[in-house]
Amino acid sequence: MKLTVGKGFNKLAGTIDEFVGRDVGLSKALSGCELSVGLASEPEFGVPAHAVDNALFMGDAAYIEGKEITAAAEAMLRKDPSKIQVRPKYNPETKGFTQQFLMAGDAGFDPIAGQLFSPQNIAYLSKIWKEPLAYSRAKEIIRTEHAGNNPFAEIFTLFLEQYSGWGVIGQTGSLQNNMTNDVNVKNGMLSAPIINMMGTYSVTLEEKRRKNWGPIGTSPIARKQSYLNYVMDMMDAILIYYGNEETDTLGVLGINAIESWDTGKSMKELFNGTSTTKGSDAFRLIAGKINDFLTSSDNKFRRIKIAISPEAYNYLTSMPYSDNFDSTVAMQTFAKSYLAGKGPNGSTPTIEWIAEPLLKANSIFNPNSFDYMVISAPEIGGGPDDESQPTNFYATALNKFVFPVIPGMYNEQYKTLRRVAGVIAPIPAATKVYAGFGVQ
Repeated sequence: MKLTVGKGFNKLAGTIDEFVGRDVGLSKALSGCELSVGLASEPEFGVPAHAVDNALFMGDAAYIEGKEITAAAEAMLRKDPSKIQVRPKYNPETKGFTQQFLMAGDAGFDPIAGQLFSPQNIAYLSKIWKEPLAYSRAKEIIRTEHAGNNPFAEIFTLFLEQYSGWGVIGQTGSLQNNMTNDVNVKNGMLSAPIINMMGTYSVTLEEKRRKNWGPIGTSPIARKQSYLNYVMDMMDAILIYYGNEETDTLGVLGINAIESWDTGKSMKELFNGTSTTKGSDAFRLIAGKINDFLTSSDNKFRRIKIAISPEAYNYLTSMPYSDNFDSTVAMQTFAKSYLAGKGPNGSTPTIEWIAEPLLKANSIFNPNSFDYMVISAPEIGGGPDDESQPTNFYATALNKFVFPVIPGMYNEQYKTLRRVAGVIAPIPAATKVYAGFGVQ
């Protein structure tokens, strides 16, 4: 995959390049694709003028037909099929594939391939085994908000509303009542530049002509767009957590200063320690941090999501509350025992734990020797009516837009465009990050 980036995206490009290059199967699937990332304001990364008028989603159409065989090969096929090699061959005249029969003495004849891989000697399973790929649950800890009024804008803007002023107790009409400021509403704005992520893939004439070609009726090349979308989804996840410092694109880890978890009390150290109340120790530690998080909003957060590395998650779900008295693990203890944080409606906030690979230590996403814990409240009540609204969110102007690079060509190249502005954080208190929760 060819990767082209604009000014300020070198770190992100290095991460994606290593992420794709480390997976042989993914590298092969994306070998004919191009991915570009840059600010929408840069001319070379802007949206082409013809894109808006040429949006297109397309698939493959193809077939196999006929056979190519000499009289001698046909006679040999009837006499001794094991001496005949059969293979599909693209025929530019019919724009399809013909079955080619070869025998000893013919150009391109391979007796080993003919014996081992001729179609009549193979039984195919009815589905393809695909290589397991990396994943992220980043979009579960933070809401995604779309700017639908102008998908091709260069700036993503959020309007803010704050009240000001106060009233005083005094006699009606009193001339001394001169300290009152009118209750008023003032507006503000948060803005962030939009980044264009464009993935390119080519669909050749051969691929267009194909339909259900192959021993199991499918063509892997037809899935190249799916793999390209997968890479762009992973880029979304990287931006959600880590942002892009070079372009001041905010990520969750950059909303507030990252705090260090208590020294010597990571989940790994607790799990491997000698304490007989490991789950209790973990519960007290974590409950204290969650209490601090809820107190900062006067218990207005109704739903808490905590993302931790898979390693930390596994430690937390396997430590008994007490070796001698209670085998319930720390994770279950939270579900049934944590009652703090009752908010305006008198209900206890729900707490959901998320295992997130992008937060683990010593990875291409996080090269540090410690992992991260992200505590997030995706929603909060706002305004005088306590209206539910997102707290901090991932801003998207255009999620997926497919258009031909040069319309009308036989071998057509297509671009998938995604336009994002990173994380917008109007309520910073709704996110807290600790370093070293699982391992230090």
